[in-house]
Amino acid sequence: MTTATMFRHDALLYAGIDEFVERTAGFVRAGLADGEAVGVAVIEPRAGALRKELGADADRVAWIDMERVGRNPARIIPVWQDWAESNGARVFRGIGEPIWAGRSPQEIVECRHHEALLNLAFDDVAWQLLCPYDVSALDAEVIDGVRHSHPRVLAGAAERGGIRLAAGDFAATLTGPALPAVPGHADRLAFRSGELAGVRSLVRRAMGNAARAQVNHAILAVSEIAGNSIVHGGGHGTATVWIEDASFVCEIHDAGHIVDPLAGRHRPTPDQDGGRGLWMANQICDLVQIRSTAAMGTTVRLRLSR
Repeated sequence: MTTATMFRHDALLYAGIDEFVERTAGFVRAGLADGEAVGVAVIEPRAGALRKELGADADRVAWIDMERVGRNPARIIPVWQDWAESNGARVFRGIGEPIWAGRSPQEIVECRHHEALLNLAFDDVAWQLLCPYDVSALDAEVIDGVRHSHPRVLAGAAERGGIRLAAGDFAATLTGPALPAVPGHADRLAFRSGELAGVRSLVRRAMGNAARAQVNHAILAVSEIAGNSIVHGGGHGTATVWIEDASFVCEIHDAGHIVDPLAGRHRPTPDQDGGRGLWMANQICDLVQIRSTAAMGTTVRLRLSR
């Protein structure tokens, strides 16, 4: 029986689907043999190829649709937490693939933040998480960044050390890198308490002829974040909206300061006072980016397909 007592977060560098299957199938089977709870969160075709290789053992694995769950990287940690809680006091083993070919540059930035925050969210949980990166499909810059969030990097038969993050490194997920500039054609509206109707109208105009469900989702997400500005951000804020690559984008800025790097990744409890706005936005939006400092205040940028 495995005797792991802490979180072990490894990156696996592989080239192509055959090497992926070879390396991950052994990892999964080792966990099953030790009686561990095993979960796999990867996208197709890798999920299907690994299932086929595992055969009957695949039925003993929890399969998580990473393409759906991981569309917004901020949703991944809560899903892993729910999975761990559902398995009680066991040792855990997982495979999580947050970055794949085709991710946008801004998604990759947030995936990097996610990878760093895993070390904070599961610091005292007994499990191993293996994060595969395809060196044959991903840019060299993405591969180079792996060592900044994983204490150990596996490549073929080699093993090299990464970086063990300190408290200040987690705070960096809220401070940078800077978000791309707001385009000159964006519409901007200052608001304060009692003026959220104007913010909702701003969203409706920007969404144009989008499906009603998408318009309602955008209004709900923006209203939650604008409401946070009124309650926690000094009582006022600024909403800026535009359309980019067929997506609705809204940036809300206020004078507040977020200090919890895991803000928006905590599942709210029924009796919780506050903390639901960012959570709700993460469940609705394709991407949520938070940048917050004591000097500059808080900026939350929401992206939602139209």
